[in-house]
Amino acid sequence: MVCSACNKESSNQRVCPYCFTPYPVDAPAKRGSTAARRPTGASSAVSGPGGGAATSINNAAAGVAAFIKRQSPVVRWSGFGIIVVALIWYLSDRPASVTSPPGTVPANIITAPMTREEALALVKQTRETAQVETQADEVFVSYEARTFPGQVEGQLALAQQFARADEIVEGRKRRIVFYDPSGRIFARSDGVLGVSLTQ
Repeated sequence: MVCSACNKESSNQRVCPYCFTPYPVDAPAKRGSTAARRPTGASSAVSGPGGGAATSINNAAAGVAAFIKRQSPVVRWSGFGIIVVALIWYLSDRPASVTSPPGTVPANIITAPMTREEALALVKQTRETAQVETQADEVFVSYEARTFPGQVEGQLALAQQFARADEIVEGRKRRIVFYDPSGRIFARSDGVLGVSLTQ
């Protein structure tokens, strides 16, 4: 028999073993004329440009539809639920980017509360992994490439955490200039604006 959906021939008399489409009662037993091999309405689609691709797409869609129909309702709904959950997880797991212009402080990044012990530990760790210089009431922090975050969010959070720790340890806000590994200023901190991006 010749299947009207996938156009494949088999010895099965009731259903196509390739796409599981039931054979009609008056289906031809052998490959005959072109009209017998094509499903209804296929002659116009094949004759035009790109008709072969359209037929292939239709055949693939028919195969997928037949496969889905063969599944039990539990399997179909479970598969649909898994796809929905995966889509929600993918969309919600992507972090929002900080797109603030230079010299502004994004409102969605907040410095976490910090005890004096935590502040001392953070300042000590920063002095061990970065170059920290103090001149009067001004601090210059230069980060190395191995400890410098690649994302803008991480860079701003790094500057905010150090500025907060320095304020707790010193008891006052000082002017701080933050340098990236290439020597460029990427953030500043002062008593008026707090931490702001500069690039």
